[in-house]
Amino acid sequence: MTREISGLSETQEERNYQAIEVERDSVNVRPARLRRAMAFAVLGAFCLGFGIRPQVIAVGHLGPHIWVREGDTVCLSYTQSMYGVPVEERFRVEGGRLSLFEVVTSAAALEYLGLESGSANSVGRVVNEFSIPAGSVGGHILSAGGRRIALADVPAEDGRIRVRLTRQPLIVYLVLHGWELFG
Repeated sequence: MTREISGLSETQEERNYQAIEVERDSVNVRPARLRRAMAFAVLGAFCLGFGIRPQVIAVGHLGPHIWVREGDTVCLSYTQSMYGVPVEERFRVEGGRLSLFEVVTSAAALEYLGLESGSANSVGRVVNEFSIPAGSVGGHILSAGGRRIALADVPAEDGRIRVRLTRQPLIVYLVLHGWELFG
């Protein structure tokens, strides 16, 4: 049974109220999206004008890109196939390159890698990039900028997954990954 209020039944009044709320919500969403789009456009124009090119770790040919800064640590963790022990290679972003500064693993795996010691600042290898065979059984995980990427999930190119430090125009980074920043 419905009750009559000012010529409308209770169910009709509820429908009218819900329609007004939906309309009010959609009106509130449009300006927020517009503000985000405008902020993105202004930031993009600013970046183009000043040629800002942040350093990024590019994983694979079209895979994820992780924004890194000078001094950031990038870690490659995996299981060494010959000895079955965990290995963590720690790189530091320095001068536009990746400096391997520490390897944490067993003595046997260090010897296999050709290292006398894996302790901090004793390794001293510097690279712009490295690659992992696509069929590797080591379960390689790359960690940087608060993200963890399983390299087995990244599409390979020529049978290898390449990890490199590069500079990318900020506008390109924002177009490809802006949704992560603006949610």
